[in-house]
Amino acid sequence: MNVYHKTLPSILPLFLGMFLLGIDPGAVSAQPGFPPSKIIEAEGRAAASSITARDEALSRALRNAVEQGVGVIIDSVSMTENFRLIEDKIYSEVKGFVENYTILFENPNDNGFFVIRLQAQVALGMLQNRLAALNLLREKKGNPRIMIIASELIDGLEQAGAVVSTEIESLFLSKNFPLVDKSQMEMIKQRDASMAYANPQKAVALGRRYGAELVIVVQATSDLVDTSQPYGQSVFYYGSQCSAKAIKVDTAQIVASESVTIDRVGGGGRIPTAKKSLAQAGQRLAGTLLSKIIESWRSEVYNTVRTQLILSNASLGRSLKLQNALDGLPVVVNVYEKSLVNGVLELDVELKGASTDELAIRLLELSEILINITGKSENRIDGQFIN
Repeated sequence: MNVYHKTLPSILPLFLGMFLLGIDPGAVSAQPGFPPSKIIEAEGRAAASSITARDEALSRALRNAVEQGVGVIIDSVSMTENFRLIEDKIYSEVKGFVENYTILFENPNDNGFFVIRLQAQVALGMLQNRLAALNLLREKKGNPRIMIIASELIDGLEQAGAVVSTEIESLFLSKNFPLVDKSQMEMIKQRDASMAYANPQKAVALGRRYGAELVIVVQATSDLVDTSQPYGQSVFYYGSQCSAKAIKVDTAQIVASESVTIDRVGGGGRIPTAKKSLAQAGQRLAGTLLSKIIESWRSEVYNTVRTQLILSNASLGRSLKLQNALDGLPVVVNVYEKSLVNGVLELDVELKGASTDELAIRLLELSEILINITGKSENRIDGQFIN
């Protein structure tokens, strides 16, 4: 094994960049819970035909190490600025966040790629200060508008008030997530809300109607479980069950689901007690659901994401030719053919370290097969083969 150790130059020049960004250079120590630095193993690849293949592979390996460092920190900082600043001020200064690195392995010809695997000591303290106030995940995901559709029943009957959805809305708004206007939501009937939970396509249709990219559908019930009369005063006890799914509008994919149960809440009136029980369930549901949505986004941003590719004017030969071309792209991990029916090809393309936008650009650059892109969303590309 080829092991090579390198200590990078001083990161003092980075303090000037921090000053220009308005970050206090004296506050460079990691916050509680994070060590000042962390050893991270990463890999980089570059086309072996390139003259600078080794340098490119090394740079990508170091960037991947820093990206992993960002992933360690990102859920625990307050973020308000945009992702472009991270691209410009962090990933362009990768070596400033790597204190030293050791090359564990390098292969100049791994299936046409120069591969370098290394261990890097990443300065988490530096990264944390630079990431503070940067809204990376939400900006990377396009700041999607969220729509909350809830069906809420008390003792089997529909009740006004939307207790659970209000709790979810409150949490998401406190985190600066854009929500579909609540007055529009009031137009959705109870029957539509119930159908949306059971049928993701119904939720997708409602989301498209109101301009949402992510739909959260909720089913909540609260039922009387017991009564008592201490000192002659009636006390009612209610239990609640709440379930929710978060669904991508463009692909109808369920990205998060959660259920919570509140066994017993007591109070002096039936409806007020039932609503108190629903509120507790809603608070608990909102927190766990938000965590799962963020984790899903975080996984897509830092690991792999699937994009649907829907192409008309397709044939078996064109399908095979396109799949071979996609397999040769470095950003593509896997290609899955879902169907080829009546000249319409549906592929799932699994990407790593790339977005749907980048895949669209790569498709237009293909020389062996011509494609016209007619539509694009966060996780879907529509187009057609050109004769």
